[in-house]
Amino acid sequence: MGALDGIRVVDLTSALAGPFCTMMLGDAGADVIKVEPPGGDSTRGWGPPFWGDQGAEFLAVNRNKRSIVLDLKKSEARDALLKLCRTADVFVENYRRGVPERLGIDYESLRKINPRLVYCSISGFGDSGPRRLQPAYDAVMQAFVGIMHMTGAPGTPPARASVSICDIGAAMYANQAILLGLAARERTGCGQHVEASLFESQIAWLLFRAVGYFATGKVPAGKLGSASAHVVPYQSYPTADGDIMVGVLNDALYKRLVTAIGLPELAEHPDFVTNAQRVRNRSALNAKLEACLSKRGTSEWEKIITEAGVPCSRINTIEDVLLDPQTAARDMIMELEHATLGTIKVPGIPIKMSETPGSGRRPPPLLGQHQEEVLTEIGLSRESISAMRAMHRRP
Repeated sequence: MGALDGIRVVDLTSALAGPFCTMMLGDAGADVIKVEPPGGDSTRGWGPPFWGDQGAEFLAVNRNKRSIVLDLKKSEARDALLKLCRTADVFVENYRRGVPERLGIDYESLRKINPRLVYCSISGFGDSGPRRLQPAYDAVMQAFVGIMHMTGAPGTPPARASVSICDIGAAMYANQAILLGLAARERTGCGQHVEASLFESQIAWLLFRAVGYFATGKVPAGKLGSASAHVVPYQSYPTADGDIMVGVLNDALYKRLVTAIGLPELAEHPDFVTNAQRVRNRSALNAKLEACLSKRGTSEWEKIITEAGVPCSRINTIEDVLLDPQTAARDMIMELEHATLGTIKVPGIPIKMSETPGSGRRPPPLLGQHQEEVLTEIGLSRESISAMRAMHRRP
């Protein structure tokens, strides 16, 4: 039994942030009904890479869901959605602001038919403020919140994080907001409107960079490549055959590092003995570390530094980490039986629970795969379902 068994989620999201959020709910046992427009979620066609005729991004974030197709421009489809919402615990949407009101599926409309509904909106900039109606995608938000200003090597053009951190951050906050809404409903008996946005998730993630600005009035340093602005040594260094990332977050780890790599004289060197001094003398210390580390290969250094208790890693590829034994040991690859592709592999569930673990019960659905099943559950006749399916096929 999953932690959210018995919870029904109506999912009107597309792309990444919304589907990632609802997938997490589905992993925990919720019955997630993905309501797609004719033609389906746009990510079905995003690629390469593709797996067969399915976009890899769609497959990555849409397991544990049932798919139906509703053209919400049609009154019959809107009526069917409202019937579905009467049976739901959670409603999730990531439309541009104003669209739910035009369709009559905004929070105020749905709470009238289901006051216990936890209604979640995921947006670019939130439901208020001067940028409320401004569109945003992950890369655009990385530029807006300052991430691209800080990402990349010195002297290079702006760079974005290649993982969609703004989308994923918003998805995680939306998931938490929904769970908080459900917890509050246990006490009050009433649902509520909860929000998460790409913008707010990243303002929260600025953390010490934001606090540092308020403390000093200075904009944080620009691009430092893999290095940290306020901890040294905390970056990648070239070896004889590659690179190694070293993470030294305190003075004790620094002493272990320099002793292990054969530079014990640096452990008590007055220019490097504290982190503050190492930050001030970054260039001088890095020159000594680079000269030393360039004499041996990455694998040899990784073994030496790890055995000294200092965090480090080779710079892995995606293949390296997916095939690492730790990934298998923690069940972080999930196999699902897809309706047309056969066995597919997707990233596993990162949250481990001893009594109500998550599970992969359903593969990512085909478009409209569960149309008759779901609409029958809410009382539509076979004739109505057939007529709606035919209506969706019309140009």
